[in-house]
Amino acid sequence: MTTSPRLLSGDPAASLLSRTLDQVGELVSYLKADIGQLECDHPGMDIAGGGNGLWLSCQELIADANWLGQAIESTGRAIGTDEPMVAASIFIQGYAYRVATLAVACLMVGGVVPGSSPETMAVGLGRGRVSKVAYLEPTVFDLFDGDPPADALKEPATADQALRLVLEQVVEKHLRALIATTREQIRIGERLLWGNVAASVSTAFRTMEGCLGRWVVPLGLRFFELAPTDLQGLGSFLLIESEDKTGWFWERTNCCLFYQIPGHAKCSDCSLMPADERRSAYEAGLSS
Repeated sequence: MTTSPRLLSGDPAASLLSRTLDQVGELVSYLKADIGQLECDHPGMDIAGGGNGLWLSCQELIADANWLGQAIESTGRAIGTDEPMVAASIFIQGYAYRVATLAVACLMVGGVVPGSSPETMAVGLGRGRVSKVAYLEPTVFDLFDGDPPADALKEPATADQALRLVLEQVVEKHLRALIATTREQIRIGERLLWGNVAASVSTAFRTMEGCLGRWVVPLGLRFFELAPTDLQGLGSFLLIESEDKTGWFWERTNCCLFYQIPGHAKCSDCSLMPADERRSAYEAGLSS
C-alpha cells in the first residue's frame, strides 16, 4: 500500500538529509554534499582554470546560457579541450552524475529523495568538472518513515512511486532545463546529452547494487521503463558472469566523446567499440 511522501523543509529536512548523506558516505566515500547556504559565484564573475573551488548556483546556470557557456568553456580548457561539443558533453555528464546519484543513493539507503530543483541547489567545480553539489535550501521527501528501503521497495506500486519521484525531481525539474540551456549556447546533439544522463543514472543504480545487493537491479530496470521518451533507447543493462563473479554493466548506444580529450582512450562501454571488445573488457575487469 502506497502513501503520499512526507515533505519536509527547513531544519527537519536538513537534519534528515544530513543523516542520510552520512549513511551514503559510509558506503561510497566520494558521494557527499554540502547542506545550507554558501557563497556562490555569479554571472559576470571570472571563471578561470576550470573554476576549482568555486560554487555556482544551478538556477543561475540554467537561467543564463552565456554564464553556463563560460563554465563549460573554462572546465573544457582545464581538462584539455577547446572543442565546445566535447567540453559540454563532459560537463553535463559530470553534472548529471552528481545530481542523479545522490538522489538515487539517498532513496536506496535512507528511503528519502532530496528536493533537487535548480533553485535549491549549487554545483562545485574541481579538476575541470562538476565535482560536488550543495543543497542550499533542503527539502526532503520521506517515503517510508524510517522503514528499511530494501523491504519497502520490493512492493511494485511503492517502487514505482519512489522512482517516479526521482524522475520528477532530477530529470523533469532539473536536468531537462540544463540540457535545453546548454543547447542554446553550444551546438551539440540532444540525444548525446540525454545519453550522458542515462549513463549517469545507470551508474548510480550500479553503484548502489555493488553496495547493497541484487535487490537494486529490478529498480534500475524499472527506472528506465518509467523514464520519458528522451531517456529511451540510449543503452541497456547487461549482466555478465565470469568464473565465480557476476557484473552488472551499462552499454551505451551513443558516445560521450571522452576519447577526444588528449591522452584519454575510449571508455570500456563506448558505443564505438565492437560488442566483443566491450565484453572482453567487462570480463577482464571482473577477473581482476
